Amino acid sequence: MGRLTEKKGCEYLIKSMARVQSILPNTKLIIIGDGTLRSELEALAAKLLTNYQFLGVQPSDIVKSWMNRAQVLAAPSVTAAQGDSEGLPTVVVEAQAMALPVVSTFHAGIPEAIINGQTGFLAAERDVDGLTEYILTLLKDNEKWQSFSIKAREHIKRNFDNSKQIKALESIYGSCL
Repeated sequence: MGRLTEKKGCEYLIKSMARVQSILPNTKLIIIGDGTLRSELEALAAKLLTNYQFLGVQPSDIVKSWMNRAQVLAAPSVTAAQGDSEGLPTVVVEAQAMALPVVSTFHAGIPEAIINGQTGFLAAERDVDGLTEYILTLLKDNEKWQSFSIKAREHIKRNFDNSKQIKALESIYGSCL
């Protein structure tokens, strides 16, 4: 979910999903969003994948519905050739708040939101093999998926709650004044 630009790493996700589908052919990749790379990514998916869908931009209720049906959210962000990079993609936090494990990358602020090996998995940028391994692990190991799901939601509630963060920020301001 997001803009289909280089920094989102969708090219690597599509390549990874081709490998996943060779092992678990019923696995479907859903891409929600639009952007400058959409036609290029659709062409790559048509060449490599058997089960995928590009939905374009969708309203938040449709996005939420897809996230509730998903087993894994993949967000393989990368630093683009021109240096463009993420901060912390909101969807990574939202997914975990919905008890949806995330497979992502060691990129920008993402490691602050995902506890690697506990609430999700982090691979190196552009690491198709790592993404594939981690997606397959979560799709094939229901106990691990369940554990990650529970821990992800707890982690976000504990560390990303707006009211708690506002109080912490007010405390910092208070100590500076």
